[in-house]
Amino acid sequence: MIKQHITNIRNKFAGSPIIVVGPVMCLVVGLLSGAASALLKWLIGHMSELARSLMNIECGNWMLILLPVAGIVLTGIFCRYVLRRNIEHSSEKIKESLHKGMDNVSGKLIYGPLIASTFTLGFGGSAGSEGPIATVGAALGGNISRKLGLSDDIVRVMIGCGAGAGIAGIFKAPVGGMLFTLECMAMPLSTLAVIGILATCMVSSLTAYVLSGYVPDLSLERFVPQSTHYIPAVILLGLVCGFYALYYNATGRAVARRLGAMSNPWVRNVASGLGVGLLLFMFPALYGEGYGVVADLMNKPDYVLGDYSPLYFLKEYHGYGLLLIAVGVLLVKGMAAYGSNSGGGVAGDFAPTLFAGAIMGYVVVLAARTLLHVELPMPVFVLGGMAGVMAGAVKAPLMAIFLTVEMTASYEYLLPVSIAGILGYAVVKIAEVRKSQVLSTKQ
Repeated sequence: MIKQHITNIRNKFAGSPIIVVGPVMCLVVGLLSGAASALLKWLIGHMSELARSLMNIECGNWMLILLPVAGIVLTGIFCRYVLRRNIEHSSEKIKESLHKGMDNVSGKLIYGPLIASTFTLGFGGSAGSEGPIATVGAALGGNISRKLGLSDDIVRVMIGCGAGAGIAGIFKAPVGGMLFTLECMAMPLSTLAVIGILATCMVSSLTAYVLSGYVPDLSLERFVPQSTHYIPAVILLGLVCGFYALYYNATGRAVARRLGAMSNPWVRNVASGLGVGLLLFMFPALYGEGYGVVADLMNKPDYVLGDYSPLYFLKEYHGYGLLLIAVGVLLVKGMAAYGSNSGGGVAGDFAPTLFAGAIMGYVVVLAARTLLHVELPMPVFVLGGMAGVMAGAVKAPLMAIFLTVEMTASYEYLLPVSIAGILGYAVVKIAEVRKSQVLSTKQ
């Protein structure tokens, strides 16, 4: 009876014009992706809160070394023996498949990344949840449209819609989600398909927004009056973010290569977890996605970045001590993110760059205050740093700019955020062009 009902629905959709099929599919995939995004956020948040409740804020916590080991080992066990597939960087694998003309996305990817990412991030993995949720959205779009007997072209479009909807839901950023599909997935799309992606992303973002209690992930409590006086400093921030993005990717890829050279998956999982755990022990701000830290940087001028760390005593040295801790976080963030993603963990690549950018903005403001006795607006530079580092590291400037202002509901800062994002991206692209020219000359 149920099979017959499904068959009837499939026949109706298969014979329906795209103008009917499209809106219905966008609505369904958007609703499911948004709900999955809210669920993943809830799971990671509760596991992280439980871990933090067991820690002492004024000293080092040795459990931070073991938690990532447990999380990545559990993720590895789940992927090897339950899913029976490697889902590291799964959104990249879907992108490669689409570019090769393949559009079969396993149904296991609808639930697998949710569970695996909860283990990785809930236990302290220093990365994001956007990669797994983009994979979940792509799997939802591909499998639902495939089950309904839709054409291969529509299936591919719905995979792109689902991937963008996952990003839109996890960041509550509809335009950012659409730009993810256009800039990062790099799918060739018609005008109608782009409209469909935007509609799916809007539904997903609104669904996640409602289910999370009508609040953005990063709420900016203080509004800074707009001024042109700090624009030169924003330009400097954008350039610094671009150079840091080069460093971030270089150190992270070096870690990924080391982990990839380990043939034994158990050794790889443990080595990855221990590496991340040691970094967490020194800099607990690296724990998980880090949005709580970013919110505190923007809204609490007296926030102590060394909370839960053996470096907590540095707070007595005020600006100099906090500056030292912040620079330390910047130096190791790329290693922690790639270590969480490439050693058996399942997580995303975008949130770490946003976190690193926020710390970079914090460093610029703190350095100006401590060394030059110049006051700069913290929220502006934290947001500008987020866009600058992400644009350079991910090489998607438009997505970085709109994700930053949408997820923080801070559209009034679009100008400085855009300046930092464009300059961060420009530095990386110029460096890549120069590198390719040097290599071609040597050949």
